[in-house]
Amino acid sequence: MLGLGPRNDEDLARILTRKDLAQFGDALLNFAYSLALTETTGEPRGTRVPDKVLAEAAVKAGLRKHLPRRVGRGEIANGLEALLGYSWLRKHLTLEEISTCLKAEGLAPANNFTKLAELALSRLKK
Repeated sequence: MLGLGPRNDEDLARILTRKDLAQFGDALLNFAYSLALTETTGEPRGTRVPDKVLAEAAVKAGLRKHLPRRVGRGEIANGLEALLGYSWLRKHLTLEEISTCLKAEGLAPANNFTKLAELALSRLKK
């Protein structure tokens, strides 16, 4: 299963590189972002969050230093997806909190995902 929360940087690196968590996090974030767009515009929306946006947010939030040296944008984005998927599964974040965070700055995705990553990291360290 998921085990205990991260106790150190090595544990965080293991979470960020788990493909199963990244796949789950991908679905969760696409749904949450679609939900945020739907609630903001009043029109049903279904969309995917580009890896470029997620990778930029992951770097801004400081996740890059916890990943292997030679990784591309996709792997960096996967790290953020894994972190957020793990955080939701461990009940460190709710879907409502994720959606609210994604609406914070007028749907500026990179900034909103950065804040979401920082929130998840702060709750993991408790």
